[in-house]
Amino acid sequence: MKHFIKNTVIFIFSIILANCASSSVGIATSNKPIPNTPYETTKTVEKTFTWYALDFIVFGVPLTEPPITDLYGKLMEEESGDALVNIRYWNDKSIFGPVTRYRFTVKGDLVRFSSQSNTKNKR
Repeated sequence: MKHFIKNTVIFIFSIILANCASSSVGIATSNKPIPNTPYETTKTVEKTFTWYALDFIVFGVPLTEPPITDLYGKLMEEESGDALVNIRYWNDKSIFGPVTRYRFTVKGDLVRFSSQSNTKNKR
């Protein structure tokens, strides 16, 4: 009976430790240099990107392609803006056995440069 209780406690404790998570956060002023031209803030945008990997201690293989490469381009293209300012980002990682889920979230204010919108209207 003692052996069974000991094994059960170790099993439950290992399940709790196996499903740990980590995260990091950051702040950036903008995704591109803002010229000395006026701009207007259109709205606040937020987007979360998720991908999975198969991890074995120090070796990991992504199961899906991490969508980080053209992150800001996707955000501005969907919302038709010129730049992102006041960018806040965070990521977290959840481990479920050998499978790891990564989430990367970006939140910022979408802006349009006033001079560009005026020249587009004149054409």
